[in-house]
Parts: sequence; structure tokens; C-alpha cells
Amino acid sequence: MEREGQGMETSRDATLFGVPGADATAAAVAAMEARLNERGPQAALAFLNARTRYRFTGIYHADPPLLRNMFLFDRENPALRAATGPVCPIDETYCGIVVADEAEFATGDATLDARLTAHPAREAVISYAGVPLRLASGRPWGTLCHFDVRPRLLLGRELAVLQAAAPVLMRWLRARAPSGSARSSA
Repeated sequence: MEREGQGMETSRDATLFGVPGADATAAAVAAMEARLNERGPQAALAFLNARTRYRFTGIYHADPPLLRNMFLFDRENPALRAATGPVCPIDETYCGIVVADEAEFATGDATLDARLTAHPAREAVISYAGVPLRLASGRPWGTLCHFDVRPRLLLGRELAVLQAAAPVLMRWLRARAPSGSARSSA
């Protein structure tokens, strides 16, 4: 298993863009937002992905009983434009856990994670870290997540970046969505 850290950050890890802690998260989200506004969601996802070792970073819409891929960045195929791509049963995904629990969910290695012994995605998606994307009402609309077919660890600071980036991405989606979709507050 590739190691990306053991949850302990070095002083180099704790400082990003020359600023420590929460300021580093704010700086990372501001940089992501600039890319989002200048070049769109693929550039924003590429930025978030480059901060990790995960292969994929995506935005998914929960439309029970389905999960819809809205935007996907693939580190090994960056030219891929998987907007509004594949649909799968939400209960067969880790995004389904995020939406059902209305909270973040992460696993560095699903094959070793006792919470996932019976989960259908366990053998296909080995590592995952996701946070809810919320409607104005607070109800989950979907997820922002990193995932890979190999074990990966996500440093705590990167989960904080995903959490802080989620409302920014949701505002962007709401501003561009047809009525009744991401704009809905119900």
C-alpha cells in the first residue's frame, strides 16, 4: 500500500501557500475557486486532485435510487470529459453513505475496512473520501469526492479542503442549474 501519511502532518505539510492551518485551507479553496470561475469545474477538480494521490476527483448528484456523475477528473486521462456521465444505483456507492449519513465518509482501504465488509463497491473502489454537496436548505444534493482503485490515505487537511470547497462548488452549480435541480432549496 502506498503511504501518503499516517494522519500526522509535518511542519511542511501543515503550511500551504505560505500560510498555516485554516488559512491554508482558505487559500487552497480560493485557488480552486479562481480555476472554477476561469476554466470551469474540470480545472477546479484537477486542482483538488493534484493535492492528493487519488486517481479520480468528482462531483456526483444523488437522484435516488440513482447516483449521477456530473463532472469527473481522471489523473491518468486528464482529457476525459465525463460530464453527466455514468449512472449507477446509489446504494452501490460510497457516495450513498455520504448522502444517507449527511456527513463525510472516508476509507483508505475498503478491503480492510470493517464498516464495508458487505458493501457492493468494496472490491472495485478501494479508497474514497467524500463530503456532501448541500442545497440551500441544507439537504444533501450530492457529493464531492476523491477515489481510487488502489489504497490511498487522505491527510486531514485535505478533507478540510474538500469540506470548504463543497459550498463554493455548490454555489457555482446552483448559478448554472436549470430550475428544479441544484437550485432547489427543498
